[in-house]
Formats: sequence, structure tokens, C-alpha cells
Amino acid sequence: MDITVDWSNLPVVLWPLIGEKLKLRIEFLRFRSVCNPWRSYLPPFHPSTTPPPQFPLPSSSDGPTSFLSQNTVYLLRPPATSSPPSSGGWLVKVEECDRMLLRNPITSRRIRSGCFNLLEFDMVELGKSYFLRYIRGSGSACGLKKVVVMPSEIGECAILVISDKGNLGFARSGDQKLRWFSHEGSVIDDVGFYKGQSYVVDSLGCVFRITMSSHEMVKISSKVVGLGGRKHLVESWGELYVVDRYFDEEQSKQEGNGLELDLRIFGRRRGRYRRFRSGELKVVDFKVYKLEWGDGELSRWVEVNSLDDQVFFLANDCSFAVSAQELAGYKGNCIYFTDENDVNLALREVTRPESFVFDLENRSIQKLESSQIFWPPPIEFGCTSSSLD
Repeated sequence: MDITVDWSNLPVVLWPLIGEKLKLRIEFLRFRSVCNPWRSYLPPFHPSTTPPPQFPLPSSSDGPTSFLSQNTVYLLRPPATSSPPSSGGWLVKVEECDRMLLRNPITSRRIRSGCFNLLEFDMVELGKSYFLRYIRGSGSACGLKKVVVMPSEIGECAILVISDKGNLGFARSGDQKLRWFSHEGSVIDDVGFYKGQSYVVDSLGCVFRITMSSHEMVKISSKVVGLGGRKHLVESWGELYVVDRYFDEEQSKQEGNGLELDLRIFGRRRGRYRRFRSGELKVVDFKVYKLEWGDGELSRWVEVNSLDDQVFFLANDCSFAVSAQELAGYKGNCIYFTDENDVNLALREVTRPESFVFDLENRSIQKLESSQIFWPPPIEFGCTSSSLD
């Protein structure tokens, strides 16, 4: 027997306690947008007076010079009771700073949408991405390709970073300088988490588990068979994947010389972004591998020819997977990506990247002139309630 609960009749004393648990502006807005009584129970959102965690940068050794900021990627879905029923939802990236900003989830380009009715949607969090901003000045800090926040189990707030040179660093909030991991000269391509553990993948496709107790990188897999120019870690449906991105020069050399492509290609990668932006490099192919875990030995990679219903999204600051059934009118077995490669996080605010989609079924790449899967959708929704700003 279904029981209907009138939440508006909860004791008034409980509402301030609920408000204390709402740490983000968007949580406050969603709560206060439900009805007038709920709006009156909580005052307007005021950012915490506690300063955000502060960290050193690769180029500094005199203490914290930056603070941590975050983006959250959401899947926006019309409620099941909406009329007409929707076939799916849309993706958006929300940055919380002094106010809330909407961004494209792949390119991070700012979306200028005038109004955002929170009551029109169910919101599902898909992932978070992080970056560092200068304490003095404005904009994202230079010298970093990726920033991730370590699991809370290690204690105070801590981060792993990949520098522009492909080095992996670690710092706790308030540290005087970054501590660097030793990885025998290989370039670190990506860092992420899987089942509560921290992992990185290097330019050869070897995956390492980060052991914080000994501050070591423990190799857990053999090399990926493919020899693409950029590796991405993606977790989906409880499995760990590496997506190998091929550029035109790697593809032509591999096709012409078999496995003659050697480590020299990776030695040139630190200057790749400049050549890529000038038009010398472009993405021509992807290969996907799933990690088969070994028992007491190195795990191995198995190439995946189809993602079935899954859709992978590869951004510079985060990667995530979504079921195609959750998206409005788009099929699975595809990879969405930006044309930027190894871009400094600080440049994402001044460059004009484009979005593309790779279809694993026919191995085609198409530019997204406009996309129904990114907010705002082609059909405008009303804005009778709270906006993000």
C-alpha cells in the first residue's frame, strides 16, 4: 500500500538542520524552488565563510598560491510525470564560484542561458572535475593538465595533478610545494579513481595504482596493444577502460611501418599542443580497451569493438560514461570528445574548442554543429522559477 507523505508538515525546527547539509548553491536553489513555504524556511544561499582549500603550483615552492574550484556534470531529465514524456535528458557542467556558471560538459565553453527552471528537471550527478585558481589574480592556474581530489579517507583535502610535462604530483591543503612521483620518464596521460583507488595511465598504456602510504606508483597492467597518442581512463558499469586516441601522424606511421612506431613519438608529445592548434595534428581514430584483472600477476587489456548502449565523454578535465537511453535521441556505441589535446587547463577559458563524435560502428568522426544532448535543449523550457544566477 502506497503511503503519501506531506513533507511540508515536518516540524519547523528540522528545516534549518536540513539547510546545514546543503553545501552547494544549486542544492539550496532546488530546495527553495519547490514551494513558497520551503522558500521561507531557508534564507538565500550565502557561500561558506571557510576559505577553500589552498595548494602550491608546479612552478612554486614558497607555499600555497592557488585555491581549489570545482565543476559538476549533471544529467538533466524532465520528471517522469512531464507531458509529453521525454525520450531522454541533457548534459550540463555547472561551475560554482562567486556565482553559478553553465558550461559545455566537453569543451567547458560557457553557456549563456538566461534562465534555468530547476523544477523542470530531475538532476543526476555524473561526475566532478577540478581546477586551481590563483589566490591573487584571476583565471585558472597555469602549468596543469588535470587536477583530481583524493578520496576523503586519507584525511585532509588532498589532490593529484598532472603537469604540462606529464609529471604526476601530490599535495595536501596548505603544503609548501608539490611532491612528485617517480615514473621512469614516461608521460602520464590521465588520472582517475576506480572502486575507491587512485589510478594513472601513461603514454604507453600501462596503468599504475597510487599507493599513498609509500608514495609509490605500483604497475598493475601490461601495455595497451595500440600505439595511439593519448590515453584516457573511463569507468563504466563497474569496469575500467582505456580509450586510445589516434592522431594523423601516429596513424600514418603505424599503417606504413607496422609496429615501427617507437618511444620517439612520445618524446615529442610535450610540444604537441602547439602543433595541433596550428592544424598539423587532428584526431583520426579511437580504440577502446577493457582491463581484465589478473590474479597475482599483471592485468591485461582486451580490445572492445562495441560499447553497446554506452556513450563515453572525453573532456580535458574529466571523463565519464552515460547510457544512451538517458540522452535525448542519441544512440550508444559513440565517443564524444573535444579537438583540444593536452591543453593547459588555464587555456580552456580563452580557446575555442569544438565538439566531435566518433562512432565505433562505422569508425566515422563528425563535428557537432549543435547537439541535442547538451544544455540548452532545442525546445525551450519555461523559466517561472529560480535561475542559476
